[in-house]
Amino acid sequence: MENNKLEWNLKEIFEDEELLESTIKELYNLIDEIKQYKGKLNNSVENVYNCYKNVEKALELHERVYAYAMLKYNQDMSNQESMKLYKRIQNITTDFSEAESFISPEMSKIEDERLEEYLKDSRMKEYEKTIKDIIKEKKHILSEEVEAVLAGYSEIFSANENAYDIFTNTEFEYQDIIDENGKSLKMTQALYSEYLMNKNESIRKQAFESMYTLYKKHINTITELYLSRVKQRVISAKLRNYKSSLDQATNHDDSNTGVYETLLDEVNKNLYLNYEYVKLKAKLLNKEKVHMYDVYVNTLDTEDKKIEYSEAKNIVLDALSPMGKEYTEMLNCAFENNWLDVYTKDNKMGGAYSMGIHTVHPFVLLNYVNSSRDVSTIAHELGHSMHSYYSSKNQNIINANYTIMVAEVASTVNEIILANYLINKEQDKSKKVALINEQLDMIRATLIRQTMFAEFEKEVHSKIENGESLTSDNLNEIYFELVKKYFGESAIVDDLIKYEWARIPHFYRCFYVYKYSTGIISAIAIASKILSGEKGYVQKYINMLSQGGAKDSLTLLKSVDVDLEKPETYEIAFKYFEKNLNELKSLLDA
Repeated sequence: MENNKLEWNLKEIFEDEELLESTIKELYNLIDEIKQYKGKLNNSVENVYNCYKNVEKALELHERVYAYAMLKYNQDMSNQESMKLYKRIQNITTDFSEAESFISPEMSKIEDERLEEYLKDSRMKEYEKTIKDIIKEKKHILSEEVEAVLAGYSEIFSANENAYDIFTNTEFEYQDIIDENGKSLKMTQALYSEYLMNKNESIRKQAFESMYTLYKKHINTITELYLSRVKQRVISAKLRNYKSSLDQATNHDDSNTGVYETLLDEVNKNLYLNYEYVKLKAKLLNKEKVHMYDVYVNTLDTEDKKIEYSEAKNIVLDALSPMGKEYTEMLNCAFENNWLDVYTKDNKMGGAYSMGIHTVHPFVLLNYVNSSRDVSTIAHELGHSMHSYYSSKNQNIINANYTIMVAEVASTVNEIILANYLINKEQDKSKKVALINEQLDMIRATLIRQTMFAEFEKEVHSKIENGESLTSDNLNEIYFELVKKYFGESAIVDDLIKYEWARIPHFYRCFYVYKYSTGIISAIAIASKILSGEKGYVQKYINMLSQGGAKDSLTLLKSVDVDLEKPETYEIAFKYFEKNLNELKSLLDA
């Protein structure tokens, strides 16, 4: 594997199992050290500093151990040894959580004035954000005993998500698809998106039916897994004195419920743009109305373009050159030094992600199938990776961990810049309109669709918080009604779409998806400034990435002129979408 640039080289994390075991031993020694400070944090700033320094060291070791186990497991989720190691590391994570669970409760008992005095010590500068967050969160921190109990249950709380991942990634067998020549095509989660973009309506329909017929079959099991996750979050929010599970989630993002509500309000006000787009798509397909399996096909693409990975790499490097020399040099380093595990394989984790490791480098999981959308996925995930690179380079591991709200900005900025690069470079009119349409598809899928998901989550959580008992039929109906609202009268809302919610793994990370929407809102504003060549703006943006989580998310975004609490910010994105939609219509008319 060391010489294969298309797969991870996990030896960069641990050369061998012996080093892994010695690191685990070292981690447990640090865990024992941390425990020694229990009951002593009120005694002196020296104790507080040493305790946090040990936590910092332990976090670095734990991150390496956890990442190694998870990455190894995700390469082949059927490998029993990898699964055993991953579960073992989850137990270690629980032990670490239990060991440090006293810190926040104990710190929260210290008077604010004394904590402020601690912060005057120059050594405490690197832990300033952590302590200020404790001061802000005092009312949400429980007693040491309760925090220890909750930490002990952390593995149990993640069990439903793990069960869902294993169930849908390794035990689902989809019905094959038959192409126009009678050839059988394998159907998988990874290939589903590619089939939905196929020009052949029969293939799109078969893929759609193969996917959701299977989810329909297992809907009751998945409903129980999901609702148990929702109930866990609702109980947690209540225990911690939050107004709601949404309040807890947004607070954790350094955001607030006002941002969430503003997003829903502004998207709902502008749904007419999605209706216009769906109506145009129906017209281009020579249909009165589109089916749900028609939504993702690029009706203007004149060929089923396949892009080899080597070509995709060069496209991404050229497109992101406006980000500057250091940024593009590190991108090239990622491509050449095993940061990416590229191709889809049997039993490999589906989807894509970037995992930063503070003391090594980011690792990117792809399931590359040579589609044009895969190129955008590379740019997206490397946006996360570069964020991790800059934050790790400039912050300690505690401050380097940024919130997902800011992370999705970094990834989507790259997508917007890539899309503009491809559109501006294209000289062929038919291909240009296809690319504009593709960008509109991306914005619609990220902004409109993810907001629909966010509205679904909000409604489900609210009903559980109000004491309602929900069944699979209830969840299906909630989702079905939202699809009808978001797509309008130019779409045929196929009955099977009601099971789509069950296919969304992000729902197990409650209130995660809204950050994709706020991310693209922010990214459009940032990318526009970068592409306009505004003097000093790229450096301002990289400075934001370099802050990691040293400042709260909304403050970081305001540092690059993005304010998510104001409706005007959202209007920029919808004007951008409308501009592209009108340009597409003009080119088609011409």
